[in-house]
This record gives sequence, C-alpha cells and structure tokens, in this order.
Amino acid sequence: MDNGHFHLGLKRRKIEDAILTMYRKVNFQQKESAWLEDQNLWDYIFAWYDLAKYYEDTPQDTAIGAHMLDLYLDCARLFRAAATDGKLKERRRDKAADALFQLNYYFNQLALNVERNVNQHNADDADAAGRIGWKN
Repeated sequence: MDNGHFHLGLKRRKIEDAILTMYRKVNFQQKESAWLEDQNLWDYIFAWYDLAKYYEDTPQDTAIGAHMLDLYLDCARLFRAAATDGKLKERRRDKAADALFQLNYYFNQLALNVERNVNQHNADDADAAGRIGWKN
C-alpha cells in the first residue's frame, strides 16, 4: 500500500470509527423502542452522510469496510422491524420509517460513489486501445 492509500484508509477509518461511536451511544434496549426519539440515533444516522461525502470527494478509494456493511444491514433490519411493529405508537413507527429512509439514502449515495470510483479506476487502467470484449 503506498503512502497515499494509507492516508485515505486512515481518513475513512476515522469516519467509520465516528459512526461506530455514535451507534454505541444509542440505547436500543429502551422499552417501546424509545430510542427512536433519542437524538443519539439521529446523530448516528446523519454521521453516514460524512462517509458518503468522503467517497464522493475521494475517487481513489474503492473499498467499503465489511463491518460498515454489516452495521448498515443490521440497522436497516432493526428500523424496518420497528416501522412495521403494530405494537408501537404510530409516531414511533413513523420515526422508524424516517430512520430507515435516511439510512438507506446515505448508504445508497455511498454505494453509488464507490461504484463511480471503481468505474473511474477501471477506466484509468484501460489500455490506449480500450477494453477487449470477449464473445461467447
């Protein structure tokens, strides 16, 4: 790994660590999913914006940490379950749906930026004659 990629990895890791720190501040054990009303939850969700923005501003980075994918999937499942839980008050179900929407939006932006970065990286690696397509 060259020095530039090392610094990119450190910058991304700092953002990922901030997301994990904010996630750990949310008490998901609260009765009746009261965590949906907690500012810590929204700080956590909005922290994903920083990661999406990082990939937008850093076309050299083409990797998403597996731990971030796991965290996203776990939270998306949790938010979806709360949004459809008929035992919760409508306000909390709406908050869960909002949380799911925001998380999905930021993760989608992140994924689109990484895909763009990969495509750009692959285009930069193409030879002068272009890519050869193989026919079956």
